[in-house]
Amino acid sequence: MRPSTRAEHELLLCCARTVASTAQRQRIRELAESQIDWEYFFLLARRHAILPLIYRQLQKHASDLVPTDQLQRLRKHYQENGARNQILTSELLRLIQIFSHADIEAIPYKGPLLAQYAYGDLTLRRFVDLDVMVRRDDVQKARELLLADGYFAAKSMSGAQQEVLLRTQHNMQFTRDNRHYIVELHWEVASHLFASSVDSETLWRSLESTELCGSTIKTFSAEDLLFSLCIHGSRHLWERLSWVCDVAELIQRHRVNWSALLQRLRKTDTERMFYLGLLLADDLLECDLPDEIRAVIKSDKQLAKVAERIAGRLFDGTVHVPATTSEIFRYNFQVRKSWRARVRYFVFMLRPTDGDLSTVSLPQGLGFAYYLMRPFRLLSKHS
Repeated sequence: MRPSTRAEHELLLCCARTVASTAQRQRIRELAESQIDWEYFFLLARRHAILPLIYRQLQKHASDLVPTDQLQRLRKHYQENGARNQILTSELLRLIQIFSHADIEAIPYKGPLLAQYAYGDLTLRRFVDLDVMVRRDDVQKARELLLADGYFAAKSMSGAQQEVLLRTQHNMQFTRDNRHYIVELHWEVASHLFASSVDSETLWRSLESTELCGSTIKTFSAEDLLFSLCIHGSRHLWERLSWVCDVAELIQRHRVNWSALLQRLRKTDTERMFYLGLLLADDLLECDLPDEIRAVIKSDKQLAKVAERIAGRLFDGTVHVPATTSEIFRYNFQVRKSWRARVRYFVFMLRPTDGDLSTVSLPQGLGFAYYLMRPFRLLSKHS
């Protein structure tokens, strides 16, 4: 599954990794010597949030072949990203301390944690927000701590709105210093639209310790982090190559207990979503999957068609074009294998979103009215 024959696309895929094989290094040099449209290449890499990886591979293996101004441009973005990531990492560690002092167990994932855990280097992954997970019972307390620390809720909500949000969604966003810092406070890894059968307590029971800038912190196990990355990518229709890189890098760097993970997945509605992430990482980035896993994902013809469309959309231009409503519905139908899961998806579509909640502020006790409003908003939005 390759998106096209354009040299820029192949060069992007060869560079979208922390470690290139001997064959990939040779191919990077061959492609860099060809007629590359460097402006198009840069814009495509920026769209997919992988400029740090691109710079690292070109600087190591083809610096003599890349136009000087283009290499300097990439270096500038790489250095700026590294400096920004250090600032955000310091802020994350500070927030974890604040939560810890209030007896709130806060688990970072994605952001700086993923950069270090999966890529082995804070500078090689681009991120703009800090994702922190707390237990549902601690959400209100964590929210108050963030507000007291100078953060603002991205959307002001009444008690009724917050009540419904906790039942129907999986996170809320906070910002500080004119959006210089963005924190997403999670109580689930994904909304019930995408992980309706996932037991959050299983995640909490499987936490592991890891190092981040000299601090020992708790985070998800490799299996749970891989699962959350695949669900996140699926939720966003895998519209960024960086999300596929996350999956590939995690698999390359950590030993995954595949049998335990697959056993748990079979009890959920997310098996095909998970396999889609693996298929994209395998086909686009040639990640190292066990033969038995590769055989399973390659045998699903429907999944191959979905992956083919995603690959085409990844390279359809330097500016992201949002999927249409029909494309979104078709995709969500196809990444669910059973009819039960498909019906459940459409049922959960009737749950209020944060967009529905922000339309009107209802008093405490009238939260049920948001459920009544939801079908009419859907009809209005997609008519």
